[in-house]
Amino acid sequence: MAILFGSMPRPVGLGLAVMLGASLSLAVATTQATADTAVKAESAATVAAQRVKVYELLTKDGGYFYTASESEKNNAVTKYGWTVTQTPLYYLSPAPFDGGKPLYRLRYSKKTSYIVTGSVTERDKLVSSGNFRYEGVLGYAPGSTEAGGDVKVYRMSNNGRWRLAVEAHKNSILIKEPAWELNGPILFQFRQPN
Repeated sequence: MAILFGSMPRPVGLGLAVMLGASLSLAVATTQATADTAVKAESAATVAAQRVKVYELLTKDGGYFYTASESEKNNAVTKYGWTVTQTPLYYLSPAPFDGGKPLYRLRYSKKTSYIVTGSVTERDKLVSSGNFRYEGVLGYAPGSTEAGGDVKVYRMSNNGRWRLAVEAHKNSILIKEPAWELNGPILFQFRQPN
């Protein structure tokens, strides 16, 4: 007995074997895809669990510097004499994770001052202006509360100086130091180290 596909006769046994083989391949592929997704989700959760503290330092020029590296912070204090501020900042992930967005750090060329942005467009525009040098990714921040962010971070500017602040501190700065201008929210941070 033969079933016709187009104009070529094919034995039923061969058609059944082909169908069973395709079904088995599909089941294996689906199982592998599910396992890969589970590994990626676990990996993303592990990376997000590896959080690092963000530090704000005041430079000798009165600019602000941000780092999530303990050794970079210590070097800035001992080598350059910068001081760690008491600005309440929290935690970022040192590596990409699902729902995380990179925060870019750039150095202002006219004085020792730094700006942090979560926007590739802004980063590229600042670098192409010739007034900023791109220094790399500060860390990876939750892009939303769904991605684990529990503290919204804002950026402010004041005459060639930029700083970051969580909402309560941002409001305090804007009231006590009216020369600061709110640039808007950047992203989020994790409140807890893990």
